[in-house]
Amino acid sequence: MDEATVNGEILDRELGTKNIKKLFLKYGASTLVGMLAQAVMVMIEGVIIGNGLGALGLATVSIIMPLELLSLALGGAFGIGVSTISAIKLGEEKKEEAHRVFSEGFWLTTIITVVISVLIGINAHSVAGLLGATPDILNESTTFIQIFMIGFPFCVLGQVLCYMVRVDEKPGIATFLMTISSVIAIVELYYGVMVAKMGIVAVAIYYALSIGIWFLAIVYFLFGKTEFRIKLQLKMTTSDMKNMMIIGMPFFIVQISSFIFTWVVNVLLGNLGTSTDVASFGIINGYIFYNLNLVTTALTNGMQPIASYNYGAKFKKRLSELINVSVISNFVVIAGLTLLFALFSKNIIELFAGGDQKLVDVTSRNAVIMVCCSAFGLTSNIMSGYFQSIDNIKVSVILGISRFLFLAIPLMFLFSSLFGVDGVWYSQPVADMIVFGLSVIFIKKELQQLKIIKEGALSDEGR
Repeated sequence: MDEATVNGEILDRELGTKNIKKLFLKYGASTLVGMLAQAVMVMIEGVIIGNGLGALGLATVSIIMPLELLSLALGGAFGIGVSTISAIKLGEEKKEEAHRVFSEGFWLTTIITVVISVLIGINAHSVAGLLGATPDILNESTTFIQIFMIGFPFCVLGQVLCYMVRVDEKPGIATFLMTISSVIAIVELYYGVMVAKMGIVAVAIYYALSIGIWFLAIVYFLFGKTEFRIKLQLKMTTSDMKNMMIIGMPFFIVQISSFIFTWVVNVLLGNLGTSTDVASFGIINGYIFYNLNLVTTALTNGMQPIASYNYGAKFKKRLSELINVSVISNFVVIAGLTLLFALFSKNIIELFAGGDQKLVDVTSRNAVIMVCCSAFGLTSNIMSGYFQSIDNIKVSVILGISRFLFLAIPLMFLFSSLFGVDGVWYSQPVADMIVFGLSVIFIKKELQQLKIIKEGALSDEGR
């Protein structure tokens, strides 16, 4: 029996029938286009805030960044959890259960985010202090938090809805919303800061709009041609909601490992190097690493609904092909971007260094060292996403946190004790190569397992 046939009927959803390479290109590329708009938005944001509000404005944004990361962590965790379970149930031809999971997941996310928003908003002054706001920016930080918390639920729910439109085979909707939100938010930021002189209020509104506009995807689920509907039914299925949170947990853990990594690097550079070294890492982490990770995240988000659906439908051959296509595509794209950056590193760094030639020289050297093996290291990220989408949480977590938490951080302590500040920079490519080896082991094991299952199914059919 053909793998795309179940009970004598060909599945009519493209996730289970369309050519894997074309499918991955469609979903990965459309997601990437939307995320590239976000990347451009972030870069322009830095220029506007730096020139319009100066150091205090940038400091305020830095203070509230954990709340932005909380929004992204919750949106990713709930989005991945809800969309993965829905896609798996669709693959199993359990349409009603898939629709129910989406509706229940939407309301669970709504309740949790509203509660968080109210608690943080009411205690904004205390939260600003806990986040490290100094007296000179405490009031600005408090105002920022109060405004951002109004848009917080919409930011999280918008991410969940954009994950779901991909499962419903409408990735173009997510791409459109991600792109248009970037344009609207940047226009608001420029007008509010440079023209209307609204100060930090304009920046807070910008942060709420930049992702909150994604919530407009709800129009599709309310009025569009889709079987997924949001029903006013707050009774939730405990097992599905538990599984949703478990599946989304690796995303949370990866976010935590990234936070710890950033904190450790800043501490080591502050103790062993100079303020220039710290500023250098700020540029590398905030713009170079950010954009490379963005590409892998986009390709991973494009791959996940395909993997979840075909896992649920038990299309093992298609899963094997998807692994090969996604890993090779990610490696080639990241390697190409890394090469371009290495060739034009000084020109690129000059965009962010504000005319500081010493910072340009230090950063261009350190950046090339840190990112030279990113194509190898980011293989672990896309495979972590794959295992997450097929509900293999243990392996997903291992691959998701190994690059920074288990490898880069210990190596930084070791190398910096031997080579000083240079050891911090050189530890990252070593960590990338080691985690690549770990990823290859899991890839080979998964491909072999899929082959065994496929051969077993064919053997049973021949009896």
